This record gives sequence, C-alpha cells and structure tokens, in this order.
Amino acid sequence: MRVGLLILPAQTWRETARLWRNAEDLGFDHAWVHDHIAWRDLTGKPWFAAVPTLAAAAAVTSRIRLGTLVCTPNYRHPVPLAQEAVALDDISGGRLVLGLGAGVDGPDSRVLGRPQPGRDTRVARFAEFTALTDRLLRQDVTDFDGEHYRAERAWMTPGSTQRPRVPLAVAAPSARTMRVAAHYADTWITNGRTPEPGLRAAVVDVKTVRVQSERFTDACLAEGRDPAEPARMVFHADRERSALSSVGEFAELAAAYAEAGMSDLVVPYPRTAPPHLADPAVLDRVAADVLPDLQR
Repeated sequence: MRVGLLILPAQTWRETARLWRNAEDLGFDHAWVHDHIAWRDLTGKPWFAAVPTLAAAAAVTSRIRLGTLVCTPNYRHPVPLAQEAVALDDISGGRLVLGLGAGVDGPDSRVLGRPQPGRDTRVARFAEFTALTDRLLRQDVTDFDGEHYRAERAWMTPGSTQRPRVPLAVAAPSARTMRVAAHYADTWITNGRTPEPGLRAAVVDVKTVRVQSERFTDACLAEGRDPAEPARMVFHADRERSALSSVGEFAELAAAYAEAGMSDLVVPYPRTAPPHLADPAVLDRVAADVLPDLQR
C-alpha cells in the first residue's frame, strides 16, 4: 500500500515548506493539497492557492509525488487548469498527479456568482470537465465544443513530462461519477462518504469503502476496462476516528483499507489546532514503525 499526506495550505510558505520536506523525508509516497478558494472551518482565515503551493513544494522535494485533492468545475476551467498541470509536471520533474472532482455546493461554487447547478447538471458538467482535461493533456492542440465548455486552438506545447499525460486521480463516490472515473482515471478516489442511498454518509466507514470499491469494479467492467488497472485511493479525514490518534489505530485502518481493495491511503498531516488536530509524534512513529511494512 502507498501512503500519502494531505497538507492544508493554511499557513504561509515559510511555515509550510517544512511539512512538505518532512513528508518526503519520512518516506511517504505522495502529498496532496486541497484546491479551494475557501474551505469549511477555515473560511475567512489564511488559505493559499493550490497551484503555486505545489510549485513551491516541487522546489523543496525531489522524490515524493505531488497532487491536487481535488480541482473541480466549481471555479476551474479545463484549459488554464491543463496548462498549469503541464507547468507543474515540468517543475516537479514528472511527479504531478492531477486530482479532479465534481465539486459540491459551497463557497467555491458561489464565488463566481453563477447559478448553482442541480445534481444532474453537476454530474454532466463533471464528465465534460474530465473529458476535456484528458484531451488537452494528451494533444498538442485541442478544439472542443461541448454543452458546458468550449476550447478553440488550445495549445499545450510541449505537453507534460509524464506520457501519455499527467496521471488523473478522479474523486467519484456515486454510481454516475464512478463511470467517469472508470473511463478516465489512473487513480479512483473516495473519502468513504457517499450520496448513494443505503450507505453511511456521516463518517468514513471501511465497510462503505468496500462497497464503493465493488461498485467501482462494476463501473470499470461497464466501461470495458480492466478493474485492476486503476489504483484505488481512500482519503481518510474522519473527525470521529482520526487515523493518527495512535500508531495502532493507523495500522488497523491501513490494514482494513488494504483488505477492502484500496491501493493508496491518504491522511491529513497533523495540525496543532482543528481541523485535523493530532499529535505530530504519532506521524513520526507511523513512518518509522508502520510505513515500511505497508510499502513492501
């Protein structure tokens, strides 16, 4: 199992740079940043943009993979996003993973003053957003005329360092968004919460993740894709059950997620205040005592 950390962009780079370096020094496989204008409990508090944060992180690391968790159509357009991804992949030496998601109602969806889409429109927009992003990252120049997006002679030269394109990690909790992920994703992402009836939505739940993973397998088969091809990543950020409450808790959760078919686990980097309050010493012990066995 590969293990990564989410590092919130909620401090100045002078304070945050050491976290990215430490994630690499401790041996984690990947590190991620949220892509929002404002986020939950930290709305109105310090919050920095994802793309320059990843560019800076690339400059202070050399091995660890770097990703967005996740970019959405709420305020992103595929053309400038793809161009930024090409630049980040170049700066990082081919270490970028571009995380995409449908987005939810919130500050990001209202910030541009656009009408809020219904669920059907949101899913359709997400499918088009992902399709165009995929195409832009594969081609030197792209023309696209869709219901939600257009592109005219969108050049992406010289293209990404990684070929055939920057890997896409697609967050998809529902049956319809899973079809999008099954078609395009190099990695499928779930956070253990779901809009599907009959599954728990309030907390991250390993049983829910197992059911979702089975449904993602079905989605891959429906898309004519080998279900073993995409990686499967769970982002565990449960306020009721912190993955880093103890070394034993982390080891237990990681084993359960691996048994549920997940290839990757991401947990929040411990903070000294909510959200993601946890003891950094536990992270150090996890890296020393648990990580080597998981990565074998």
